[in-house]
Amino acid sequence: MKILWDLDGTILDSWPTLVEAFTILANKDLPYEEVLPRLKYGTAYEYYGVDESKTREFREIERTLANDRKPLFPYVKDVLSSSAANVLVTHRNRKSTEELLEYWDIGHFFEEVICPADDGYSEKPDIHAYQYLHDKYQLDIAIGDQETDLIPARKIGLKSYSYREPIEIADHTIHCYSEFLQTDQ
Repeated sequence: MKILWDLDGTILDSWPTLVEAFTILANKDLPYEEVLPRLKYGTAYEYYGVDESKTREFREIERTLANDRKPLFPYVKDVLSSSAANVLVTHRNRKSTEELLEYWDIGHFFEEVICPADDGYSEKPDIHAYQYLHDKYQLDIAIGDQETDLIPARKIGLKSYSYREPIEIADHTIHCYSEFLQTDQ
């Protein structure tokens, strides 16, 4: 099995630190439960009146939060180690991505990592990074926690797995990677 992965919310449980960073950026006391869906679905900046040009600042704030607060999901290392190939497309910048992969000792599992902003690709759901990786590695599936992770996978003909939340366009939803290990995909 050759897998295209998303990082935040798929390999790492990093949404709490992403929400915290956005709250710091917004300079407001905002409830987690309210910010999370708006941040996940791209409406937080407009809703809270934060200038979207501050995205780089948001990412830098989040990067400074301790990596141990962005833990791996259970069994994800087992899936990574059992895959024939793993590639990654993340909205994080290269520095933050490499720091996290090194901290959690998972960088060696990936044949290639694409950070669109640093690597000349448009952000997801643009298909070009996915298409490049699929052409190069003949991928089987994509795993992500948001629709933007799965839209390009579907467009290029990959099976899509939603992690933790059902997403209408996903072929399958898994709630724990132990379930994934028990399927024949």
